[in-house]
Amino acid sequence: MNNLDVLLINAPYPTPSLSYAVEHQGMPPLGLGYLATCLAKEDYSVKIVDMLLPDVTIENVMHFFSHGHVRMLGISCTTETYKSGLLVAKVIKEKHADCIIVFGGSHVSFEYKSALDTGLVDFIVINEGENSLKKLCDYCIRGTATLDSLKGIAYKKNNFIHCAEPEPFIKNLDDLPFPDRTLFGNLTDYVCPATIITSRGCPGKCIFCAASVLSGGRYRMRSAKNVVDEFEYLKSLGLDHVFVLDDTMTANLARLDQFLDEMLTRDLQMSWYCESRVDRITKDILSKMKTAGMSNIQFGVESGNQKILDSIKKEITLEQVRNVFLWCNELGIGAVTNVIIGQPDDTESTILETIQLAEELRTYGVTVLTSICTPFPGTPLWENPEDFGVEFVESDLDYYNTRFPVMNTRYMNATEIRNAYFNATNTIGANTSLGANTSRRIPHETTN
Repeated sequence: MNNLDVLLINAPYPTPSLSYAVEHQGMPPLGLGYLATCLAKEDYSVKIVDMLLPDVTIENVMHFFSHGHVRMLGISCTTETYKSGLLVAKVIKEKHADCIIVFGGSHVSFEYKSALDTGLVDFIVINEGENSLKKLCDYCIRGTATLDSLKGIAYKKNNFIHCAEPEPFIKNLDDLPFPDRTLFGNLTDYVCPATIITSRGCPGKCIFCAASVLSGGRYRMRSAKNVVDEFEYLKSLGLDHVFVLDDTMTANLARLDQFLDEMLTRDLQMSWYCESRVDRITKDILSKMKTAGMSNIQFGVESGNQKILDSIKKEITLEQVRNVFLWCNELGIGAVTNVIIGQPDDTESTILETIQLAEELRTYGVTVLTSICTPFPGTPLWENPEDFGVEFVESDLDYYNTRFPVMNTRYMNATEIRNAYFNATNTIGANTSLGANTSRRIPHETTN
């Protein structure tokens, strides 16, 4: 018998057809890696099962229960995978009623009441989870903490939902251990096996993104040395191309410059990818980033109409957009962008401008991805739809995936948005929606 303190699950997609996202840009669940590594340092036995992998099923989860006793099951989910996570919880509750079930992730951090009302979830870990989950384990497994002392959690007791005061956000991210990549099993199962997060939060205020709220409205950074130390750790595992998963790696140019200097000094011979904003970059910085190993970069453009950009609080200009991608082309840097169809003030005319801009950017060698504007919990668009003149017409959360229209706007209904999306993908390129990076709308789970 192999008893286990904590089994952490990455909830699966609601339909097998969505597994193409893993096939094209599958990455290990880095957030769960942080949680598991922190728990292991406290001598808790912990395992990870990534149910986003196409060949992983509920049987892989049940294996741990059939071969021992699992004290706690932690399920991480986004809005899209929330209902699937509940199905996993239901199966476990029916067969192992004594197992403590904990949910975490961007969705339940805001919608904890509805999750607790299902009767399938014992606790919700809200926002950043490393400290909250460890203390919850101290209470549930070791009995060395009291329920009243816990922070950053929600639970239901005597038919009343209790939400504890927030757990303070981690001030010094360098204090966190590097996620133990051996916890992910076979890294060759992932198209993008080497991932890293160098900061938490985002200075942007886009109406479709909750990254800033999830991180307490603050942008926190790891030191340049600490980040490059982790690059070296990944190199020791035989991984030489790293995906930096920050919402905006270049938000602080001074820290970025220190990182680049450190990479150049150590000469690790590693390539890397990151996401940025067109208002947080210059041609000289891009040139230095390339010299330090950056091979690809993504910028969120979202629209080809300036009034739309202003209305979604993107705080960038079309001139900045064109400049950045021209620089990338001149420097030989692979560039990617995303455009969003069906924003609150979009019309057929503004969407045409977006398509025209996308076609222009493609002449610069830019890969253009397309998605549909989708309201997610914690975003201004979800919390105050009336402020943006939108009406939600789809209640099934399985469809909240940036590929299916779930709302009417002032100027377009959901059917018109769907048709405009199909037209955009067909005009810009039939394959541009494959592997669309939704990280700018669904914040990376590391902060949950």
